[in-house]
Amino acid sequence: MKKILIATHGTLASGAKSTIELLMGNMADITCINAYIDPEENLIDRLDDFFEKITEEDEVIVFTDIKGGSVNQKIVPYAKKGNIFLIAGFNLPILLETVIESEKLTKERLLRSIEECRNQMELIEVQIAGDSEEDFLA
Repeated sequence: MKKILIATHGTLASGAKSTIELLMGNMADITCINAYIDPEENLIDRLDDFFEKITEEDEVIVFTDIKGGSVNQKIVPYAKKGNIFLIAGFNLPILLETVIESEKLTKERLLRSIEECRNQMELIEVQIAGDSEEDFLA
């Protein structure tokens, strides 16, 4: 079974999940960890709880916000298993693509997806041709 973990500093994880569910419905097994929000919550305990439930048959994709960040660093030891993929610096397109992907995920497939989704990020320069809203050109 495909399982997705989104783990970030602050509430980016739950915000990303909320957006995915708004666009796609509740069609994926997505777990969120909003790290460092609740001082009583221990990140390692949350990670232990998630990874203890993973079986060898599961396909696990973990998304973190910052490569080298503390959340990412704490997940690296868990990601040493062959069925766990760790993607740092995710964006919404890679989440969407992962959710809708029906084929078995491979390293090669994920690398292609990451490259395609990187291309979704670009500076949109808006030029103003006149004074009315209809004169905006993109």
